[in-house]
Parts: sequence; structure tokens; C-alpha cells
Amino acid sequence: MQTEKPSYQPSQTKRPERIDRDSPSFRRLADLLIGAKIALALRAMAEYQIADKLAGGPKTVETLAAEIVLSEDVLRRTLRALAQYGVFAETADGKFENTDLSEYMRCDVEASLREAILFLNHEASLRAWLELEQSLKDGRSHFADANGASLFALIAEDAKLNEHFARCMANLYGPEAGKIASGYAFGQFRTMIDVGGGQGHIMTAILSAHKAPKATVFDLEPTVVMARKFLREKGFADRCNAVGGNFLVEVPSGYDAYILKSILHDWDDVQATKILQACRKAIPREGRLLIIEEVMVPRQSVGNPHRFIDLEMLVHFGGKERNAAEYSDLMTDAGFSLQRIVPIKDSFFSVIEGVPV
Repeated sequence: MQTEKPSYQPSQTKRPERIDRDSPSFRRLADLLIGAKIALALRAMAEYQIADKLAGGPKTVETLAAEIVLSEDVLRRTLRALAQYGVFAETADGKFENTDLSEYMRCDVEASLREAILFLNHEASLRAWLELEQSLKDGRSHFADANGASLFALIAEDAKLNEHFARCMANLYGPEAGKIASGYAFGQFRTMIDVGGGQGHIMTAILSAHKAPKATVFDLEPTVVMARKFLREKGFADRCNAVGGNFLVEVPSGYDAYILKSILHDWDDVQATKILQACRKAIPREGRLLIIEEVMVPRQSVGNPHRFIDLEMLVHFGGKERNAAEYSDLMTDAGFSLQRIVPIKDSFFSVIEGVPV
């Protein structure tokens, strides 16, 4: 994957005589310090689907406000503020229109970020992020402390939040599905199970690229309902079923390949090992464990927000992104041996392949 070099420069060892408030570095930090407010303004615009309402062309604030029953004054000021950062644009005659940035906030585009904006700026997420200072002291997530329950428990109880979460994951990682499917020899297996497979986006991509295998998507019951519907709509019900359960307790047995895509980074080492141990009990002697994650490399710029996603994992779940040695240690502790790491072309993901020992 091509990446851009960071535009900032390391600080001088000796403090400069004068720090220039007009410097690009000063202005950049000033922008960053209000980043949370920008995100919340994006959330408000996403909630009211402003980008969708501008899809047909520029509109006056009066027209927009009347369509949604919003305050004209506050809507104008919010759009104007976001326009400073290239999200929406104000025309010469005072109307507002979409930009190439706000187009990605529309509901009807394939690579929409609307659900990610709504989920990552949900009240529960924001409350948890306010506890980052405490996490710096004790090294653990305080999501449950801030919200009274874990994120997975909230998702299980709140259908709307569960839907936002599922769509957020599909939109963020969906474009990688085809790359993953063609970047590894999944066709060598007769049967596969996607452990924690959500609605089945990755599995349907794999089955599209490899005609021989049959598969199962394994996830919590509320998600399985959506998965069955998704698999039917995509025409894969005859090759892929969906089964409910808890991978911390037990995983269905007897499959040739056990796939864990973007699962282990949700969990700390103790719980991640527990998930792998459940897979170890279920996997045949000749089976393969396929962990699909980003493998962290020091100082590597990956051209995506995964360095902050690493912190999202901490804040939301107590999880983390890991390097190759850390994945090897997890596998060893769970009864697997790391065989090889297969980088996926043009992607930040790799397939980390393990065998039972």
C-alpha cells in the first residue's frame, strides 16, 4: 500500500528561541485540539442525513432547515464551520453543497462513512473516551465503568446500536474483503467457519472468489438474524449458514479452516487466548487457524487510521493491535504454532496462519 510521509518534522533537541503562532505546525495542532468538536458536528450532520439531502445539488439553509425542521441559524453555522475543513461548501449565493468529502457521508454510496461517524461518536463511546486518562494510569478499558455494561452487552440489548456497529464494520472493512478473498488460497479448504463473522461480508467475498468451499458464519444470536438475511439476499444461503453462540465458551467443531477476521484485536491477551483455546478444542488435527488482522510494524505508516483504531480497541474493549511476536505468543499459549504470515496485496491486513500442536 502506498503511503504518504508525515508532513511534520521531529522537534529540535534545543528549544527554539521563539515559537511562531503563524507556523503550519501551530495551526495544525490548533485544528487537532478541536477534533472532537469536528467529529460531533459530523455526527449531527450524519444523523440528519444532510449529505443525502444535498445529493441533488446546492440548497439554501432555509430549504434544508424546513425539510428536517431544524434551526436555520444553528444549521448555517454548523455547515459553515465544517466547510472550513472541506466538509460541505458554501456557494457564492449563500447555498450549501456537497464536496468530495461529504459525499462519503451519504447513505447510498458503497464506501459510506456515515455509520462509522454515528457509531464512533455514540454517547457510550464518548463516555468511555473521557476515561482515557484513567486508562493511562491502570492500563485497562473503562467502557463498562462509564456505561454500566460492556459494549458487546449494549449491542446485544440495543438493536439500533447493533445495526450501526454492523454497518460501521462493513463500511470500514468492506473494501478489504475482495483483497483478502483473492490474496490467500482459501480454495484449498472444503469447509470454513468465520468465528465472529458478523453478517457475513468477508465470508461471502471468499465464497465468491473460491467456488469449492462451504462455510458457516458464527456470531451472537442478534447478529445471526441479520447474517441469515444477508446471506439469503446475496444468494449464498446454499453454501453458507449462520449459527449462534459465544466464542468465549465454545466454537463449532470439525471445520477445515477457522477464520478470525478483526476479532482478536477486540480483546486483551487473556480473553484472546481464551478465544483461541475454544478454537483449539474444535479444530481437527489437520485444520488451519487463519487470523486476519493488521500486523503492527514499528514506525510504519499504513495510510489509514489504524494507529488510532488501536486506541479505539483499548477504550471500547480493552483490546489492542499486535505485532508478529505477540500473535505468535498468543498462538503458543492456546496450543497452536504460527506457520507463516501472508500479507494481503494492497491492504493493511495479513493472514496469520497457525496449526494445532
